[in-house]
Amino acid sequence: MTTEKFAEFLAVHLWAVLLVITLGMLLGAWLLWYVLQRYGARVMGRLQELLAGIGPHVRRLPIPGAVHGVWQLARRLGVQVLLSMTIAIMACVGFVEIADGIGVDEDLEQFDTALSAALSQHASEQQLRIFAVVTHLGDKGFLIPLAAIVAVLMLFRRRWVLAITWIVVTAGGGLLNVVLKAIFERSRPEHLHGFASAHGWSFPSGHSSGAFIVYGLLAYLIVIHSKPRWHLPVAAIAMTVIVCVGFSRVILQVHYFSDVLGGYAFGAAWLTAWIAGLEAFRRRQQDTGLTGTKIS
Repeated sequence: MTTEKFAEFLAVHLWAVLLVITLGMLLGAWLLWYVLQRYGARVMGRLQELLAGIGPHVRRLPIPGAVHGVWQLARRLGVQVLLSMTIAIMACVGFVEIADGIGVDEDLEQFDTALSAALSQHASEQQLRIFAVVTHLGDKGFLIPLAAIVAVLMLFRRRWVLAITWIVVTAGGGLLNVVLKAIFERSRPEHLHGFASAHGWSFPSGHSSGAFIVYGLLAYLIVIHSKPRWHLPVAAIAMTVIVCVGFSRVILQVHYFSDVLGGYAFGAAWLTAWIAGLEAFRRRQQDTGLTGTKIS
């Protein structure tokens, strides 16, 4: 199947494709949640035992002291922090790969063009009208007031560390997106339907990265302050919103597909790096019994 035929297939079966993508993401979230709930404590216990068992042997190896320092740091940070850092690094690598693929005559760039052209022919007025409403969940005019309300609530509850982190992560993510757009200077696809308008550079998508950062961090904060039975619904709702906001930009033809992928990759890297920091702070609280700056 050629790139053009595949893009036309996606455009013609738009609802089914979006449903499959969303359900696939939700299934993945459920499996991860199930594994963590069922086996997380057991796996972490076994890993701690393994680290404790091989630690003395590692210390006897003729390797530089810096390696020993990294080993000890990894043990202190814990599995959650290391997992978040790993995801952040993988997302950074993904962003670089996506950015490398949007050059002229690259396969990803050709798919972008073909999909945008197919959507301009096959996306119905009803579909465009629906996603023109959905896309507002990623607008600055919606995310900034939402972020401000959350920040005020955390300041009112004297969660100083969380409030400062929330402001830095959400505001900093938006500013970095502007910088990245200026670096890549990619033009937007053309669209004539009139259901949405967008200005400025195209890569990476600000709606996609903004939704990923704001809704992702909000879901994380809710999860660490709620009972386990709420974790999966919160993650599912956040993931559904993030997916719908991102793909609304493609369907409305104000962004290319790779713009949204790049926005997701940047948002994931930025968000998980900060979550790693928060998890490290939480672990330090548990180890030292700190009070007054609690985040959970």
